[in-house]
Amino acid sequence: MPQTALLLAFASAIIHALWNVLLKRNRDLDSAAAGVFAVSMLLTAAAIPFIPGKAFPSHQAVLWGLAAGGCEGCYFVGLVRTLERAPLGWSYSWMRGSSIALLWPVSMLFMAEAFHWTSLVCVFTVCTGLGLLGSSFRGGRSRGALPWALLTGSFIAGYILFYKLSLAHGAHPLALYSLSMAVGLPIQTLVRIRRRGFQAFRILPEEPGLVLLAGCLCALGFSLFLVALSMTGAAAVTTIRNSSVAFTVVFSLALGERPGRRQWLGVALVTLGAMGLGWT
Repeated sequence: MPQTALLLAFASAIIHALWNVLLKRNRDLDSAAAGVFAVSMLLTAAAIPFIPGKAFPSHQAVLWGLAAGGCEGCYFVGLVRTLERAPLGWSYSWMRGSSIALLWPVSMLFMAEAFHWTSLVCVFTVCTGLGLLGSSFRGGRSRGALPWALLTGSFIAGYILFYKLSLAHGAHPLALYSLSMAVGLPIQTLVRIRRRGFQAFRILPEEPGLVLLAGCLCALGFSLFLVALSMTGAAAVTTIRNSSVAFTVVFSLALGERPGRRQWLGVALVTLGAMGLGWT
């Protein structure tokens, strides 16, 4: 893997973990998630006029970007549902782990991504670490959390594959992400209205400062990820980027979550596996 892509993927992982911690600190996750979505969309859209050349040189790039946006909208809905039912560290372990399990076979079979036995060992290490993180959660609010986490993981795998296809047709990362957010935000908004009704619909989140910061980090993290994705295979860069799970567990200490020995072992395995995959 190119060194630049590796560094961008790791940077994206850290930033992604940070904005998810900020999101989890909000009591009204629906409103906060919508705010993060909107801020990240506006930031990337503001940068589009400064992009040299065409943002979308082909209609295929636009179509795959629209498909990615549909998955992004469903991802944010699933993310909120999962975080409402379980701690942040547990939720992310299952969502990201399931996306890795889906991405590798699809990328190798249909996108000609290179496969090495050393890569298999690294992916197995990451998945083992994610399993330790996920299985260590015990709590009374976990009913229904696992199905939502697995469903969200499938949406993660979907938008990554569609992003990769759009980038392959020449889409610019910033324009692609802005288009995706423009599609995903209405999906999330309609789900919120159906779930809570117009009277309970909050225009502004309770802590706008946190949401603004989280939105800026979300835009930066996804932009770095898309640049890395344009340089190398989808499954490899996603596995490294999903080391955000390990960073999330560490950052969740600020939320009062107290990981046990099994979780810390999972953090170590995820980090080692991701680093090994990048070296491979």
